[in-house]
Amino acid sequence: MASYDVLIHGAVWDAQNGLRDDHWVGVRNHEIATVSQERPGSAHKEIETETIIPGLCDMHVHLVWDGSGDPVATLRADSEQQMTLRAVRNARDQLHGGVTTIRDVGSVDDIAVSVAHAIRKGWVEGPRTYASGQTIIIPGGHDPFWGIESNGPLDCRNAVRELRSAGADLIKVSATGGVYGQSVGEDAGTAELSREELEAIVDEAERFGLPVAAHAIGQSGIENAVEAGVDTIEHGNQLDEDLIDRLHTKDQAYDPTLFVYGRIAGGGDGIPEYAQQNASELYDQHTAAFQSALARGCRILAGSDAGSPGVPHSAIHLELEQMVNEGMDPPDALEAATLAGVTELGKPDLGIVEPGTPADLVCYDENPLVDISATADPTIVLKESNIVVEHSQSD
Repeated sequence: MASYDVLIHGAVWDAQNGLRDDHWVGVRNHEIATVSQERPGSAHKEIETETIIPGLCDMHVHLVWDGSGDPVATLRADSEQQMTLRAVRNARDQLHGGVTTIRDVGSVDDIAVSVAHAIRKGWVEGPRTYASGQTIIIPGGHDPFWGIESNGPLDCRNAVRELRSAGADLIKVSATGGVYGQSVGEDAGTAELSREELEAIVDEAERFGLPVAAHAIGQSGIENAVEAGVDTIEHGNQLDEDLIDRLHTKDQAYDPTLFVYGRIAGGGDGIPEYAQQNASELYDQHTAAFQSALARGCRILAGSDAGSPGVPHSAIHLELEQMVNEGMDPPDALEAATLAGVTELGKPDLGIVEPGTPADLVCYDENPLVDISATADPTIVLKESNIVVEHSQSD
């Protein structure tokens, strides 16, 4: 009989093949070697579990943020070395939460880019990380602590070139203001980068094969970003039916980050009062926008905004619970956090459980297809066939 590094027995699910009860997954040489109904052989390590799914993908995190009530205050108090060490710790926490792929969309001094490279080299433990580094913003715009301030299309093109040179995997832009980051000088619903500036960014990024993610809350800024051709709309709180139709027609992805806005609106635990007020004013619009985008059939991604006020590393389970609470079926939520996310990153093989695909897997003693909250408690996590987490719920 064949020999494997790891054999896992349980119900296997992915968004492409659906649920396969009572199957064996054999892992060898960093890949899935077999998925079969019959026991395929023996292994050095054998695991019995309830449910096996692809590793989760969180499409919106900030590794340098600590998830406290006011992470910007923490940044201001810390050195670059301390921020880097925190980012390394947060990456490990993401992986141990069952998240084997992340997209970091904003970090001071391109720290997340360096952490992403360190993970790829095997220097530190963490998920596959795609990092934007700093964000392209207007002078004084949203998230100035990690922004490249740019005036006009030429400055914006130059910013893309700087980020490419720094090793960024994608470009992040602030098309509007935000609810948190600075108490004066910005409004979440106001467009910041102009359409012409966004078009220049998208054009320059496309030349280098870099996707563009747009922080976009207000209607006019969302419209600018959609028409400029960005790849993903982040947050999209004030998406209306017309903008949702355009998003769907252009096949641009929507990353709603629902949980963080409800968390900030709830206040407490040191969350600044101005941020709570801003989030409260947007929350009902945000959930309605998500429900409309869901009904329209837009491509929806799962991003937790981990590191933001009150949002820990990892928090993808909190985002999935919120998506289900707002009307998404658990299998569709899991698809948003597996196949949809990694396909957007150009790595669809990370989102399916088939022979020849990377052995990024997460196992649960409960079935997240029935109760999405099960994603909070992974019992086994494999990245590239290496078991990085192994425990039972009784541990």
